[in-house]
Amino acid sequence: MLSIPRFQLGCFPTPIHDLPVLSEDIGIQLKIKRDDLTGIAAGGNKIRKLEYLISDAKSKGCSVLITAGALQSNHVLQTTAAGRKSGMRVIAVMDGAEPQVYSGNLRLSKLLGAELEFFKSERFVEDVREYMAQRQAQLSQEGLKAYIVPVGGSNALGSQGYVNCAREMAEQYQVAGDAPPDYLVVAGGSGGTFAGIAAGCAHFWPTTKVIGIVITTNYFAQPEHMARLTGEAAALAGFDQEWTVDDLELNYSYIGPGYGMPSPAGDFAVNAMASREGILLDPTYTGKVMSGLFGEVESGRIPPGSRVLFIHTGGATALLA
Repeated sequence: MLSIPRFQLGCFPTPIHDLPVLSEDIGIQLKIKRDDLTGIAAGGNKIRKLEYLISDAKSKGCSVLITAGALQSNHVLQTTAAGRKSGMRVIAVMDGAEPQVYSGNLRLSKLLGAELEFFKSERFVEDVREYMAQRQAQLSQEGLKAYIVPVGGSNALGSQGYVNCAREMAEQYQVAGDAPPDYLVVAGGSGGTFAGIAAGCAHFWPTTKVIGIVITTNYFAQPEHMARLTGEAAALAGFDQEWTVDDLELNYSYIGPGYGMPSPAGDFAVNAMASREGILLDPTYTGKVMSGLFGEVESGRIPPGSRVLFIHTGGATALLA
């Protein structure tokens, strides 16, 4: 793995521990990687990506970060915290009209100092890229250099956070004397976390099957984009491997009513994790991903007794929205 500059933000390594009650309930050997405990703001997976992206921004002499997300975006919350910690302004473009009352992640982002701008579009993910580029140009005219952090921090550079996470997990298992998991279950959203995990596991844990539970229908969650981003992440890390759609295990059955909308299966998983293990998931990402894990076990695609690792990517503050 190539050495790529990082700006230290998180508290790593995050712990891995057993989920004994759920393991007994569903008949597998289930562990959890606690990337909800990455250290700043409310934690979460974006911190790993932002260590690489902020390092790049600083190397380019930027003093402002521009990013975008949904009203309850955990990415915006983490980017704001990371920007403040690294001494940078953060402009956050939010999907939709400004609400009368700020709650959940939106309230926390404001508390951390995000400069919130509200942008309503039927094709937000596509159209906001042009809007962010316009804001970057406006700031340049003011003599300020701005760095655009892509939605979810998901490009090849940001994905290095999860290539590195795969290395970290392999080392943790080795120190504990554990065999690699048979299956690893992780969210597929903007793609960067999945891509980094898939690329990293292929190198550090080649026998582990990575299952992505997709939680959005946006373009970046489509198989072709995921395969391309996985290949780009691997190439940047110095791994000589390419991916096609057929090489990925992606499940689109647990999106529910849509992105950011709770689903009955996801709510069941949130309640199960809280009541059985005392750990909070969120209704947008991790609840649906855990519901996908339950479904994979119930269908037999994850056989009884399998060693399974669930990646907790954070976001539980959305429960307060």
